[in-house]
Amino acid sequence: MKMEMDKENIVQAVVIMDTFNSNFSPITDNKPMGFLEVAGVPLIDYVLESLALGGVGEAILFCCQNGQKIKEHVQKHQDNKSLWSLTMDIQILMSDTCQTMGDVMRELDAAALLKGYFVLAGINSITNMNFASLLEQHKQTCKKDKGTAMTLVYKKLSWEHPLISSDRSTFLAANENTKKVLVHKRYRPKSKEKIISLPLDLVLNNSEVKLHHNLVDTNIALCSPTVPPLFSDNFDFQTRDDFIHGILINEEILASSLYYTLLKSNQYAAAITNWKTYQTVCRDILHKWVYPLSIESGLYSRDKYTLTGNLNFVENSAMLSRSCVLTENTLIGAKTQVQDNTTVTKSIIGKKCTIGNNVIINGSHIMNNVIIKDNCRISNSFIDDNCVISEGSNLHAGTIIAENVKVESGSDLKGRIECSIDNDKKLQKSESSGTEWEESSGSSDEEFIGFDKVWSDSESCYSSISSADSSLPDSPVPDDTKMFLQEVIDSLARGYDEKLKCDYLILEINSSRYAYNIQLNEVNFFVVRALLSMPVLSEAKNVLTTVKDILKYFRPVLANYIKSKSSIMDCLRAVEDTCLNCEWLDGKSGQILHLLYEADVVDEDSLVDWYAELKENANPFVKQPSLVKFFEWLQEASEESDDSE
Repeated sequence: MKMEMDKENIVQAVVIMDTFNSNFSPITDNKPMGFLEVAGVPLIDYVLESLALGGVGEAILFCCQNGQKIKEHVQKHQDNKSLWSLTMDIQILMSDTCQTMGDVMRELDAAALLKGYFVLAGINSITNMNFASLLEQHKQTCKKDKGTAMTLVYKKLSWEHPLISSDRSTFLAANENTKKVLVHKRYRPKSKEKIISLPLDLVLNNSEVKLHHNLVDTNIALCSPTVPPLFSDNFDFQTRDDFIHGILINEEILASSLYYTLLKSNQYAAAITNWKTYQTVCRDILHKWVYPLSIESGLYSRDKYTLTGNLNFVENSAMLSRSCVLTENTLIGAKTQVQDNTTVTKSIIGKKCTIGNNVIINGSHIMNNVIIKDNCRISNSFIDDNCVISEGSNLHAGTIIAENVKVESGSDLKGRIECSIDNDKKLQKSESSGTEWEESSGSSDEEFIGFDKVWSDSESCYSSISSADSSLPDSPVPDDTKMFLQEVIDSLARGYDEKLKCDYLILEINSSRYAYNIQLNEVNFFVVRALLSMPVLSEAKNVLTTVKDILKYFRPVLANYIKSKSSIMDCLRAVEDTCLNCEWLDGKSGQILHLLYEADVVDEDSLVDWYAELKENANPFVKQPSLVKFFEWLQEASEESDDSE
């Protein structure tokens, strides 16, 4: 009976292995989308590992092409006992007739393989979310509304984030109390529409309507058993957007409804829909925002990387010339050679590549077994496996080169480059080789967007969501320091929630410091400010008790940064700044200093000097009642200590 119960409660997931567009042509013309490497790891490996870590027990991989290659890849990992293979069963379904996501759902309905509630995801979705808990949340929604068909999963980010600005943005209106979706509209990238119309009855019939314009579609949904039959009954449902639109305009006829959920700040999810989002997700993986997914995900014989500073990861078997320079945000794969006077910046280079002398590579993604000969210049380009870039070649921003291409010496290229159909190695450019790579791919559902001219330095998913949710005011600090502060807040918040080791968090903070070129005194200041700005404090019933617990938990972090007279002064200035800017610390400066004093983070001499400096500068902060009271207590305690001696 127990085994039957366990089998009933198993979490099922369906992963659609095709994107049904040509956004990654010509790279995916001859290989599955799942084999596209993101920060050195095939997409399928990230997806399988994330499903297993998220509590999925059975995954159905539905392939419309290249199914045999997927099957062989999965079997290889199972034979080598990859971690996900120990806890998750895999079924691989193949169909050459399915042309859309709707066709896939109808095939699944006919096969009757889905036992109940399930997770629906695309092969292009990368996430560290807990699927099991979100599916349970969906089941609770279904108990309240028997017609619930699907819960859509979104990530809230800042409007300027490249995952939003580089893709089709979503406008969502929903009942704030129930999270029921009322309006769902998709916009083309850089849409100039400025007016949104809401039906009057929508406002009148709902006591509170929440409007969202800054959501990233994760391409993940939590589904009820009614979803496959709804596709079978409605053959005009070809995409997920068709399904959503059909449910919303025919809710009473179909007796079905939609809900949505937002991921927490420490959860990551993004769908790789075009080259710009591909580039953004690669960067986020290097920055460890997708932890525990990483550049070592899916490997049964683990590559070992060394972090050399400025977020440069070098596999231990790689060979680097002493005169080559890795500037920042780079990944060098196993057995790759980088030769003299070569500079690599914000780029990912795969396994067994040979990079010649005097080469400049910037913002580019180079796959495996690629040879780049001397004096080449490569900017914001993608080069697939087994290519040869001959001497003196110049690849401009937006160049996409398919596998097995040889570029002749002195070539000056831009656009999509692939072998001609008769395989005589003659180069041909595709028609979409425009200036900024923003032409339509011919698909009505998706926009093709190529690489940015420069690597995006926008904030990560974590920093953007936290900055949107936190009560920190808009501080007039420079962008880099503001981004660094938010990354530290997010690292510490995640560490506090998940009880991570402080040593790991110190490594994260230092990595961010090098990435943003932050001075040591600024690091001291921002670490203390981050500790006192954590989201948990804005929600705490007893702020001071929570601060005390935070200081106790993060004592090793404080000890790493606050250990000299100058660093203590940085700490005190951070207390002043945070108490002035965070409403949850308003009027509590004296108590905060008392807690830091009792925790031996700050000493009496430094406190006295700092207080004297405030008075000398006639700083109004010095008049705060709790601050005055603390220094009166400190003076009395000092006098009593002197008398006892």
